Amino acid sequence: MRLVVLSVLGVAAAYVAWHLNRGWVPLDEGSLGHAAQRVLAGEVPHRDFDDVYTGGLAYLNAAAFRLLGTTLWSMRLMLFGVFLAWVPSVYYVASRFARPLLAAGITLLAVVWSVPNYPAPMPSWYNLFLATFGIAALLRFLEDGRRHWLILAGIAGGLSFLVKVVGLYYVAGVLLFVAFHAHTTARESAGAEPEWGRGYATFATGSLLLFVLALIAVVRGRPSAPDLIQFVLPGAVVAGLLVRNEWTVPAGSSEHRVRVLVRLLAPFLLGVLLPVVLYLVPYALTGALGAFAHGVFVLPAKRLGHAAFAPPLRTMLALVPAVAVTAAVTWPRGSSLSLGRRELTLLGVALAIVLIASGSVSGVYRAVLHAIRALVPVIAVTSAALLSRDRDAGAAAALRRARLVLLLSVTAVCVLVQFPFTVAIYFCYVAPLVVLTAAALLAYLDRPVPVALPAMGVAFCAAFAVLWLNDSPLNDMDVSHEEYPEVRAMHLDRAGLLVPLWQAGQYEATVDVVRQHARGEYIWASPDVPQLYFLSGYRNPTRSLFEFFDDTTGRSARVLRALDERKVNLVVLNISPQFSPRISVELYRQLAKRYPNSALVEPYLIKWRE
Repeated sequence: MRLVVLSVLGVAAAYVAWHLNRGWVPLDEGSLGHAAQRVLAGEVPHRDFDDVYTGGLAYLNAAAFRLLGTTLWSMRLMLFGVFLAWVPSVYYVASRFARPLLAAGITLLAVVWSVPNYPAPMPSWYNLFLATFGIAALLRFLEDGRRHWLILAGIAGGLSFLVKVVGLYYVAGVLLFVAFHAHTTARESAGAEPEWGRGYATFATGSLLLFVLALIAVVRGRPSAPDLIQFVLPGAVVAGLLVRNEWTVPAGSSEHRVRVLVRLLAPFLLGVLLPVVLYLVPYALTGALGAFAHGVFVLPAKRLGHAAFAPPLRTMLALVPAVAVTAAVTWPRGSSLSLGRRELTLLGVALAIVLIASGSVSGVYRAVLHAIRALVPVIAVTSAALLSRDRDAGAAAALRRARLVLLLSVTAVCVLVQFPFTVAIYFCYVAPLVVLTAAALLAYLDRPVPVALPAMGVAFCAAFAVLWLNDSPLNDMDVSHEEYPEVRAMHLDRAGLLVPLWQAGQYEATVDVVRQHARGEYIWASPDVPQLYFLSGYRNPTRSLFEFFDDTTGRSARVLRALDERKVNLVVLNISPQFSPRISVELYRQLAKRYPNSALVEPYLIKWRE
């Protein structure tokens, strides 16, 4: 097994390293780099500037700058280092559901559907890594029962929240699993004829109902059918399964149930709180806890109207093949699925035809992509149906159930990372968890499945990612496979990445003009151009990374005051901002008076005074 793990790690490392220095979105890496730049200058996220995320990632990237130099490449090397630790964790989880060679294939499938698609050091990659670490710890807990694994799983959740608030999705998923496992544990220890803990069952039902209402609240601004099916249904199905258990399978008195739940819940929540409390100490000492809470829980709501994309209803047609395939391998119960060499050959040929066609026919490409993205609700409903059947006796059967519920619970909630920006790359942030949950479901089936079927499924999905997904430009990934544009190194001391030719020239020219005319430490660039602060090396006189976070009341006066206080002699105006509106006419007039000289490097208008 050790040789298999090392081989998988070597292949994964080589493949991701090959993709690591290309594929950038200036806004993304600019905001990450600029936040870390401000941390290095002694500023604290949310207290001193409006970080886009919780703030922990800014400190991690600042550490990367300290160790490796202040470049975009340094942040990617940090991501790569954590990725290398993640790959063995994926294999460990997969090995609980498949034999070594198939587990290796599942691991490589998870790899090609993850970082190679967009190797920027985005927080959602770290959320994925930490969720996998936590799942691995919980699987270990199921095997040896030691509670320190619960603490470690909790620490993974706390760290994930400190990277980005969506880390709470992992925490919520684990809480669902803990509710299931507490029921199982209580029943095993309650004797041959356990009591009905109706008070506890009522409490659990109410709590799970609140959880489902919380899922609905997340998508309340866009309650479309695709959103309800993809983001609410999976979690609601798990909650329904847990409620059914409470009212159909007695597990002891309410007092007994509470004791069991607390013994499982306390170490996990302790682990969650430990890194969070330590992180918040500086905020508490400086009276900035309110600023942290506002920046983490209130300001992100402003992003919903600026960075959102809803899938059209027709994408739900992809549920049809997903349902058909799932039904074929799960029903009827108790019979074996027998496929001869001829049937397997025909299936392989059909998959090969679809794979080849998806590279050139956009309709086929989208059908495959949407079918894969539609798997989560199908897996959730199928798993709940199987788990609701009469339970097999024995420790091995109980372990299989618990493993499936764990993967299902975490994945069913973590799919929310795709909301509200429901595009292909956001599915990639959760795709490895979907892969592992599908493996857990296959391992739980009552009927034996020929190993050729999952092997062909793994090979097809991996080949689709390698051939058509990994090398598509990010903006085309949802539509069709397109050739990646010609790239070159950006000749700026803080870059270190390969970018499309036109972007390289654009930013080189812009930074050159800025450095020729700026005086002092500060410039002002707006709206939505944090990358210019980072690439040029100048500081930001305001607390804004993205202007749509700003309070519009009195904004022009605040900006002008900041420019005067910092003696800013150069400003960069973004003519075509992606999210925030352009600056007001009033503010532009004031800036035109103050900064009479100008140069245009589209889309940036650079104005300065000597």
